[in-house]
Amino acid sequence: MKTRIIQNEPGEDTVETTTDSGKGLVAAVSAVGRFTPTASYQRFAYACGALLLLSGLFHLVVYLVDGGPWEGPLSWRKPIVFGLSFGITLVTIAWLMTFLRAKRMTGWIVVGLFAVASLAEVFLVSLQTWRGVASHFNETTQFDSMVFSYMGMLVALLVVLTVYVTIRSFLRMDAPPSLAWAIRLGLLLMLVSQAVGVQMITEGGNTFGAAGALKVPHAVTLHAVQILPGLAILLLVARSTERRRIRIVALGAVGYAVLIASTLVQTYDGRGPLDLSPLTSALALIGIATLAATGVLALRSLLTRSLVNSETP
Repeated sequence: MKTRIIQNEPGEDTVETTTDSGKGLVAAVSAVGRFTPTASYQRFAYACGALLLLSGLFHLVVYLVDGGPWEGPLSWRKPIVFGLSFGITLVTIAWLMTFLRAKRMTGWIVVGLFAVASLAEVFLVSLQTWRGVASHFNETTQFDSMVFSYMGMLVALLVVLTVYVTIRSFLRMDAPPSLAWAIRLGLLLMLVSQAVGVQMITEGGNTFGAAGALKVPHAVTLHAVQILPGLAILLLVARSTERRRIRIVALGAVGYAVLIASTLVQTYDGRGPLDLSPLTSALALIGIATLAATGVLALRSLLTRSLVNSETP
């Protein structure tokens, strides 16, 4: 707790008390408020993100009506997953750019290109699905080969943009330390996901070895950039000190990294997703338990704050 004296009139002093938890609540409201589009590039990104989410939901309805297999190269799963995943990721990138104090031109270059590349990638995936052909690793015709080539270039552009945002995040950020580190670590793990995605393209398939599913670590790692900052915002609302928030965010990042490690070991061992070895089982359990513990700690702190507020006259 910090206390300072404010002098109003001669002989009249007012004592102002500020707590870490009070500052945290203000910071949490500010962080959530950053979702309100203020910059023009952010409004553009949100509109594109909404289109991507609607595309994913539309194809989900198509899948429910049309049916067909969920797995495999000829499935409605791809436009569903790509639409939802790219939409969420785009909105997240546009949101966190506000913490980087990006200039308008920089915001348009980074977020604008990210939005256009995301729209183009999902469009090409959906186009191939509606044509009844595989979207990835399909070089049956000249057109199919061209589409897959363009998809690879779009992915490469998204990786470059993510690398820039990640590097930029390690400079000054307009965010509490706990949220800043959650964003940085989430971006780093997102780069791991993109690295696996690039390997999937260079390897020429989704399988490593006998049955290692590269798409599993790719998918698990991709959304750390939403989960870790979400944990940090929850901790900002909770009754806690900034030092404790940083420790819990770090613990959450370790748990997430261990969980990712379990999927990577499983995949590069050439095992299928359900063919668990003792090592991968242990890593997965440790990772999930650690992540669950951070969630419990955050919820406990939030509950403590609610109880204290309810008891305050």
